[in-house]
Amino acid sequence: MTQGSHAVFSVAQFGFSDAERRALARVFSLSMTRNPSFSVAAPDRQQAADILMVDGDDDRAVADWRAFAESAGATTAAPTLVVARKESAPEGCFSARKPMIATRLLVALELVATEALGFSAVLAIDPRDNLTSGAGQASAAPARSAAGEQSSFNALVVDDSLPVRVQMDLALKPFASHVDFAETGDEAFELIRDNAYDIVFLDVILPGADGYEICKVIKSDPSRKSTPVIMLTSNSSPADRIKGRLAGCDTYLIKPVRHEVFLGVVERYFNLPAGSLPQLASGA
Repeated sequence: MTQGSHAVFSVAQFGFSDAERRALARVFSLSMTRNPSFSVAAPDRQQAADILMVDGDDDRAVADWRAFAESAGATTAAPTLVVARKESAPEGCFSARKPMIATRLLVALELVATEALGFSAVLAIDPRDNLTSGAGQASAAPARSAAGEQSSFNALVVDDSLPVRVQMDLALKPFASHVDFAETGDEAFELIRDNAYDIVFLDVILPGADGYEICKVIKSDPSRKSTPVIMLTSNSSPADRIKGRLAGCDTYLIKPVRHEVFLGVVERYFNLPAGSLPQLASGA
């Protein structure tokens, strides 16, 4: 189901203990700050659910799901996500592994929404801008210093969306010699503690600590406070921008960002001459 530009998919549950259902409720609650979001389908609305979620460790739940799917018919049954201790599922189904870790389940549900339900994820860079080099296009060569050596810029991208991480990896390759990625606030804190970065891209909504908290930690550390922090998020309200400024972020970008805007930010914070980075082809 789509509500405006915000997609909300209902999920019918088969099996799961009371504790696991409470964990799932927290996952669905967390997803309400994201796009897409997921909600529990009421028992009397299971026939209309967008996604079926099955406890693969519960034989009775599996039997109930199979009977339900057969009654719905192969052409109308919703896609199924099987959650079990071992990450395996019947042919044609998606799988996720227990325990019920929020990030893991959200990634699995977003994969179902993207691959089976046609949801288009909000990307970091505007999809009208082509980030791959093809015939007739200039190759994206690494940026070089005045001495002609490849740049040694290190970047950190903190975002729990796999499509965003993949796209940011591609977008940063032309000039960064190394890029680290974190899916959660805790992972970001570990990387920041153990590494020095020349630039950090932060999503706002993350499992655990959010982007504002991570930014505050970076900017409160005398050895890291000069590190440029770029908030890269789909949130665009004035309150979000104010919170970003209070946290100390250097720039607040709204996804999807046009490629020329992204390059301008990179050039600015790496003190590169304007137009020095590779220009990638823009689509229609």
